[in-house]
Parts: sequence; C-alpha cells; structure tokens
Amino acid sequence: MEKKLFCQHCNEEVLTYSVMKDGKEEVCCLYCGLPLRKNEKVDKFKADEVIIIHADDSAFMRELVKDIVEKNNICSQFVPFNNGEETITFYLKSLINKTPVSLVILDIRMPFLSGLSTAIAIRAIETALEVPKAPILFFSVKQADDEMKKFINHTTPSFYLNKGATENIEDLEKRLVYALKTILTKS
Repeated sequence: MEKKLFCQHCNEEVLTYSVMKDGKEEVCCLYCGLPLRKNEKVDKFKADEVIIIHADDSAFMRELVKDIVEKNNICSQFVPFNNGEETITFYLKSLINKTPVSLVILDIRMPFLSGLSTAIAIRAIETALEVPKAPILFFSVKQADDEMKKFINHTTPSFYLNKGATENIEDLEKRLVYALKTILTKS
C-alpha cells in the first residue's frame, strides 16, 4: 500500500513524488504539483515584470485575491476578470503584444466558460503560437477529484489550490502566497 501524506494545498491525503532541488530532496503532491510545505519561506522571489491574470465569477474572491497579491508584492501587474472569455482575450492580446502573462489563476466553476475550458483554450493558443506555457493555478472550492486531476495533468504546467479548505482569511492568504511564490519561482 502506498503511503499518502497531507497536502496543505489540496487539503487532503495525497500520493507524492520526490525531486532533487539544490541538493535536497523535495516532496511534492502528485495532484497539484506543489511541494509539501514545512513552514519555510520561498527564497529568490522577484515580483518585477510578473503579470498575473485571475478569473473568478465571485467579485469578493477577485477583490480578496487582488488584495493578497498586492499586500505581499507578488507581481507588478494583477488583472482580474469575471469570466473565462475575457481571460482568454487578454491572454491572447498579451502574447500578440509580447508581454506574456506569468501566471493564470482560474476558478473552476464559472458560468458560460469554466476554468477548465479556459485552461484548455489557453493551452491551444500556446501550442498554435508555439510560445512557452504559462503556469495555471486552479483555485477553487471544488475538491480535486479524479476528473480534476486529469485536467491538471492535461494542462501542465498547472497546479491546484483548494480555497474552500480554509479556517480563516489569514490561513488562505498564507497558503495562496506560498503557492504563488512557489509556482512563480519554478517558472
């Protein structure tokens, strides 16, 4: 039987894999791809020229994520959208203007065009234009089930953070900041 460890990002027991980073073994979640946290800070992070776009149909979540990102100096530009269509349009224009997006944050459940469909469209654009793939963070209250895990693998590099698994806003802020800095440091 495989041993599972608790992932703070998925908020569940998960299968893991190990990678060597700077001569040390790092244990990562098989599903979201993020390292299992040991209360350490992410070093060597610079917000200069980092552009993050965020799609969420909840105005409260868009404003909360914007406040967290700005408070923690995560990026130089943060652009929120309330749906996937606006997100795809901005993403394509950023590639045309040669100002590529550093990270895409997507809610999974949105009306008309879900975060999953948005991610697939973004990957199709990147493939057609032969440009590097921007990391995607699926940020949702939806628990990462087997279908979600397939989408994470299909849209790689992509990650998952369960925003509904939080006792309070301060905990959500810590988890989100750690995930964002980790993803942006990897890319």
